[in-house]
Amino acid sequence: MIHHIAIGTPDPSHLAAFYLKIPGAKQIQEFHYPSGLLRSVWIEFGQVILMLEEGEKKSSRALVFSLTENEKSDWIQFLTQIEIQNKTEYTVYFLDTDGNLLGLSNYPEKLRII
Repeated sequence: MIHHIAIGTPDPSHLAAFYLKIPGAKQIQEFHYPSGLLRSVWIEFGQVILMLEEGEKKSSRALVFSLTENEKSDWIQFLTQIEIQNKTEYTVYFLDTDGNLLGLSNYPEKLRII
């Protein structure tokens, strides 16, 4: 089971504002440097924590969320507010504000929300 995923970003606060719009997101903690500057923002997605860490922009190939029935209408609303990069029968792909590739998947069932 995955505990957390860390993404490097030059501006954790700005990137957190994007992720907190994603259905199911809940900010759980912020950490600051001794100087008071923001070091990281932790956002919970179910049992997985996304850690947005201040520093060089680095991420995995794609971070893909799963569609749950109770968040379906929230995802539909969210996806109408962003630019879709690509889609397959099972997954729709979009970018966060740092240009990291994200997705929403319903595999093994076809994704029928957009």
